[in-house]
Amino acid sequence: MGHVHPSHLVELALGHTSGDADVGALRHAASCPRCGEELLRLTRVVTAARGAEASDLPVAPPERVWQRIALEVPKKTDGRPPLREHPAHGPADEKTRRCRRRWTDRVGQGLLGLALAAALLLRRWLIRARSGG
Repeated sequence: MGHVHPSHLVELALGHTSGDADVGALRHAASCPRCGEELLRLTRVVTAARGAEASDLPVAPPERVWQRIALEVPKKTDGRPPLREHPAHGPADEKTRRCRRRWTDRVGQGLLGLALAAALLLRRWLIRARSGG
C-alpha cells in the first residue's frame, strides 16, 4: 500500500472510520513514520478544536478601536502612509524623507517577494500531497 492520501488522514483523525480501506490506512500509518506522524498531528488539531470553548474564540475589538483607526487614517493619500515626525528628531528634511520612502518601498518589495515565494512553496506542497509523493 502507498502512503495514505492527506484527505483520508483527515477523515481518520476526525474518527470517520467505517471500512476495510480505513483499517488498511490505519495499519499503514502504524508502520509508516511519515503517515503516522501526520495522523498524530492531525489528531492533535482535532482534539484541540473539539476542546475549544467560547472563551477561546477571538472577539471583535471594541468600537473605540475602530473609531481611533478611522481618525488616524488620512482622508486623501497618494497610496503611501504619511511620514510622521518624532518629536525628539525634529522635522525631517527632504533628503531624509526620500531615504525613508526608498527604504519603505524596498521593504514592501521584499515582503511581496516573500509572499510570492511562500505561495509557490505552498503550491508545490499541495501538488506533492495530491500526488501522494
